[in-house]
Amino acid sequence: MKILFGIQATGNGHLSRAKELYYLLKENPNVEQIDVLVSGNNSAIDVPFEIKYCFKGISFSYGKSGKVNVLKSFLKANILSVLRGVLAVPFRDYDIIISDYEPISVWGAKLRGIHTVGLGNIFSSTSKQFPKMGGSHRITKLFTRLFCPVDQKVAMHYQKFDDFIFTPIIRSEIRTAQVKNDDFTLVYLLSYSEEQIVEILSQPRFAGNKFVVYTNTGHSAQNDNIEIKPLNTESFTKDICNCSGVITAGGFQTTAEALYLGKKLLCIPIKTQFEQQCNARVLQELGITVSKDIDADCISQWLISGRVVRIDFQDESKKMVDTILNDPSKAA
Repeated sequence: MKILFGIQATGNGHLSRAKELYYLLKENPNVEQIDVLVSGNNSAIDVPFEIKYCFKGISFSYGKSGKVNVLKSFLKANILSVLRGVLAVPFRDYDIIISDYEPISVWGAKLRGIHTVGLGNIFSSTSKQFPKMGGSHRITKLFTRLFCPVDQKVAMHYQKFDDFIFTPIIRSEIRTAQVKNDDFTLVYLLSYSEEQIVEILSQPRFAGNKFVVYTNTGHSAQNDNIEIKPLNTESFTKDICNCSGVITAGGFQTTAEALYLGKKLLCIPIKTQFEQQCNARVLQELGITVSKDIDADCISQWLISGRVVRIDFQDESKKMVDTILNDPSKAA
């Protein structure tokens, strides 16, 4: 069996979980070949395997006030790159196309009649059992069908709302880590500017609290109780395992890892990003503190009384691989 694995590089979570599945697929005796296609340009994670096809494609661009910059996203969308990928990649060389919400691989396969498997958190929202989110839910379901119209869905979420939804893929580095609760809070909010975050956390009320803030500015700095670090997988993994709490957006991978590690979690979902709003809704029902914006009063209260929720997610990654390889004809 020959597989093309399409990965969306809009955020770091897609590549993080793709690494885990890539090696499980590669080790499977039924897989003769697995090639990787990546599109998008926002990821800061280096991958340890060869990327055969790489396109600029379509990526969300975030503003500096906690929301998606729609105009910038539209202007940065490289439609020519998408068309080139759909037309140029030899899709007929593959038996199955797996897409972690990556549109070029899906549309290239669809136009040639090749079976596609959609992998990712966003596909959970297409289940009839998923919590209702109003009119925006219907719009997102329509967008997902147009953006990634896959034949089969292998979704994941904090809770298993349907039979095609699995537990989150927790990286092996997280599962095998020695977990500590040192006296610092990890902050990972790339949709806010470094200046906004520092302004909030440097208030006198937080003088007794230490924060480690990850940014995509590429530099390090120390500002009294705030340490700024550039995005780095090894460093981030160590800090999320050793911190006492995590302040992050509504991205699925980081929030799932925080839950698995039993870290106190404050979720500030990106505005107008429906997937994150869905995640935040479910997290809130689980007892996690959710805030609409980065707010000093909310952070202060959370530091004092935020609830710790730990979920020991069973590792179902091998079951996902079996579902992909052994039942390609079954559509969710």
